[in-house]
Amino acid sequence: MINNKTTILFLAALPFYLNDFNNIFIKHELLWLAIDYGAKLFPLGFLFYLLRKGTLSRADLGLVALPLNKLILWTLGITALGLCLDEPGFALWSKLLPSLRLGSIPIETDSPLYILDMTIGLALVAISEEITFRGLAFTTLKNRNYSIPKIFTISALIFGMIHWSQGPVAIMATIITGSGLMICMYCTGSIYPTIIAHYVINYLSFSGKAVEFWGL
Repeated sequence: MINNKTTILFLAALPFYLNDFNNIFIKHELLWLAIDYGAKLFPLGFLFYLLRKGTLSRADLGLVALPLNKLILWTLGITALGLCLDEPGFALWSKLLPSLRLGSIPIETDSPLYILDMTIGLALVAISEEITFRGLAFTTLKNRNYSIPKIFTISALIFGMIHWSQGPVAIMATIITGSGLMICMYCTGSIYPTIIAHYVINYLSFSGKAVEFWGL
């Protein structure tokens, strides 16, 4: 039985880092989709197995229920913050850093799989990444007695680096956005608002609506 939370975080995060090779080398849509979804489902299955065995608690993963009014307020607030940080962040860092983009998602807007990936796919991304890089990361780093600034910095870095195939611009932008989303976990102990925020941010970004809104 794996009991060390640092080891658990490493094992849960590893598939996200390896998955970026998928963006570089796989161009077949169905194969890309299978690998990408598998890289999200494996950590979730692993963490929920440990949850069922009692190695982890729901609070360890940030799966803490909030009163309805608090849930709504935090969801609206953290979504607004994330939207203000994400697309404007990409625009800013694209002026300061080289692109060096190594790979991309092969599913185009005219693909029959586009709607599936924009709904189920992005929901899976939001759930798996928030549980791993906000909920579990916060708990793990806090248990190591790291200071709050250090928790925010380290968790943001390990989250940003899972986007390594997309280059320095994406890494830096997601580091900043990840730090913003971590505010919710720090203040409430819950990732439910950030899961919704993460989905909305990604949907508006990938659909191009965020660029239109900001006029970027």
